[in-house]
Amino acid sequence: MEKKKSTINNFEQQKFEKFYSEWWDLDGPFKILHLFNYLRIDFIKRNFFERNEFYKKASLKNLKVLDIGCGGGILCESLARLGADVTGIDTSVHAINIAKKHAKNMHLNISYKKIDITEFQPKSKFDIITCMEVIEHVDNVDILLKNIKDIISHSGLFVGSTINKTILSYVGAIIIAENFLNLLPRGTHDWKKFVKISELKNLLIRSGFKYTNFQGIKYNPLLENWSYSNLKSINYLFCATG
Repeated sequence: MEKKKSTINNFEQQKFEKFYSEWWDLDGPFKILHLFNYLRIDFIKRNFFERNEFYKKASLKNLKVLDIGCGGGILCESLARLGADVTGIDTSVHAINIAKKHAKNMHLNISYKKIDITEFQPKSKFDIITCMEVIEHVDNVDILLKNIKDIISHSGLFVGSTINKTILSYVGAIIIAENFLNLLPRGTHDWKKFVKISELKNLLIRSGFKYTNFQGIKYNPLLENWSYSNLKSINYLFCATG
């Protein structure tokens, strides 16, 4: 039997292992993720409710949601508070343990599993699948997307975020963000693993997704906030329907 190709890049995963104990430190190495979370939730809700007007716009109650590469559970906890039935998966046992402990302390019922997407076999499909700040850290993006397509419900929403592969993204996301402003630990990103919007769009379509939407976003280090932007040359959010 042919062995399944994995999406795990061990070198990329090791970058984060030493910081997992600080995952829920709002002023720690993941501060920028905590600040980004509001915009992520807004983008998910906007795009889901646009296509499903019969849902109450304040709630994701009874929706099955999967977060791939959940880390310590920042996004999972926000989705759970909106009423969703949330599952978070990650290939790091340390991240999963931290996520479980924090969810328990917050009295949130979230299912966390240490598993790669290629080995994940849920009992039923998901209404929403998220994959935030993950694509630029994994191998075999095409396999990742095909596995997501297999477990998303008909007309379900797939939402993610990543970094465009441009000269501006090398300057902004690596030289300035990591080496000048210290917004992220140095070496967090490898420009060669960034994904052009055109490339990701083609991969999504080839994987069987239909409607796709790409939204530029930007971070203001002075105001310490994220906002939508017409510029897509660095960071962007995207969504596609199953």
